[in-house]
Amino acid sequence: MILCPNCGANPRFDIASQQMLCPFCGTYSEPTDERYDAAKGADMQEVNGDYVGQSDMMQVKIYTCSQCGAELMSTDNDATAFCSYCGTHQILQERLDVKKRPDHIIPFKITKDQCKQIYGNKLKKMLFAPKILRNPQYIDEFRGIYMPYWFYNFTQKGKININGTKEHRSGNYRIIDHYNLSVDADNLYRGISHDASSSFEDNISESLAPYNTKDAVPFRTAYLSGFYADIPDTESATYEHDAALIAAQDAFDTVLRTPGFGGYNTSGIKDDGKITRTQTRLQSAANAMFPVWFLSYRNRDRVAYAAINGQTGKMMADIPIDKKKYLLVTAILTLIIWGILQVFNISSLRGIVMTVLACALLGGLVYGLVLDKLKCDTLNREWERAMGDQPPAQQAPAQGPQGTGKPKKAKKSKKKLKKESDLGLGGILIMYAIIIAVCGIAVFMELGIIMLAAPVVMAVYAQLSLSELEYKRGVVSNWALMGVMELSIIVWLLNPYKDPVYYICCLLMTVCVVWCFFDVLFYYNQLMTRPLPQFNKKGGDDLA
Repeated sequence: MILCPNCGANPRFDIASQQMLCPFCGTYSEPTDERYDAAKGADMQEVNGDYVGQSDMMQVKIYTCSQCGAELMSTDNDATAFCSYCGTHQILQERLDVKKRPDHIIPFKITKDQCKQIYGNKLKKMLFAPKILRNPQYIDEFRGIYMPYWFYNFTQKGKININGTKEHRSGNYRIIDHYNLSVDADNLYRGISHDASSSFEDNISESLAPYNTKDAVPFRTAYLSGFYADIPDTESATYEHDAALIAAQDAFDTVLRTPGFGGYNTSGIKDDGKITRTQTRLQSAANAMFPVWFLSYRNRDRVAYAAINGQTGKMMADIPIDKKKYLLVTAILTLIIWGILQVFNISSLRGIVMTVLACALLGGLVYGLVLDKLKCDTLNREWERAMGDQPPAQQAPAQGPQGTGKPKKAKKSKKKLKKESDLGLGGILIMYAIIIAVCGIAVFMELGIIMLAAPVVMAVYAQLSLSELEYKRGVVSNWALMGVMELSIIVWLLNPYKDPVYYICCLLMTVCVVWCFFDVLFYYNQLMTRPLPQFNKKGGDDLA
């Protein structure tokens, strides 16, 4: 435990002053004070068979969640009352343990008040966010956590040789000239980082990047006072290749930006070739801790996270949509549209049906685009999990710092399995623009066959996205919307004299559009939340 040199209380690291502050006597002191170093304290004794008087070890308290198995460590005596991972509000189990000291640490720069303000500004733009997310008491549960990272340094010395080609035509011949680009290099890349926790989801760590590693300082236990820390459980070799590729790619791009070296085709050089040709070699790999403000929101068997980079303020947040708010706003917009129709005195029931049909076509456009985006985001997350966060049962055990069997995190891949769509956003918009334009011409010329084809095309496109989603919700509403739109077009073409028929068509189309978007909300909320974590670990490794 860290003690105040003046009164013996437990001081905390004060972010604003970047010093240790005792809440009882108000004494400020430097975090580098040797009296705060738990690895060199006079009261360190044997714990679990290990002596913590060694310079590379530190004594910490490990808090374990009994529901999900998550673990976090702290140097304080305060017991935490909730789990940051599964959102369980309970007193966590604690034990005293000895852990290896990190080499470097980036202290928190963003205060908790600044963190809450950043999150609040984000919520102002989220009209349909659940009410609880705006609750000050809930937002106050942001927890400062140091996440473990590997800190790589690479050198590049010697000749950088890059083979490139240029192509030109001469008559009927295509001529390819081959060039060897060579430059002398003496480069040093410092602070290329990757997270070192198998529990810290890849999409969260990548969303918070980058950290400015120039702010990293030698680790001191005092920086942890008042905060928690995740436990590293990934070997440095896991990400060494990825980090080397970052340095190699930067050198590669720098060479090609050099005057006289541009315009060459180097697509034939693969990733490993770039590392080899740029003479990229590992100089050192150190363990570091980077600051994160972490918040969890639990709704039944799902959990959503908000995380803020404790150095730069960059944020990622899973923000689901409140269905009640959505229904209320939808009802209000429907009344407004109906009021506009009355103001413009669209007395023809045939015109009202066509107006509502046009709104349904526009709703179908949004429906298809959202489904396509959700499909791609879902598949990319599944790809990421398959590559980066395999279940513990499928992972080979690796030895942790204390010889505890821990899951080894699979190598991350920057590759995306699916693009936003095969056609691209522009292609989809053009496709829908053509459909709507053709429908407009068809309405003007009363070409019923062309009009009847539009809802079918929209339904098929939506079905292609639905077929790749895990759940089959949305299939019925999609085809129901198509059927009602077809019925409305037939009614418009036949032009019956019974008024209730037109009103029924308008009502059914409105109901089906709302139904479709409620199904989209289901998929969206599934994407914005995650299954409750289960960390089946012996001895612990979580990202509290």
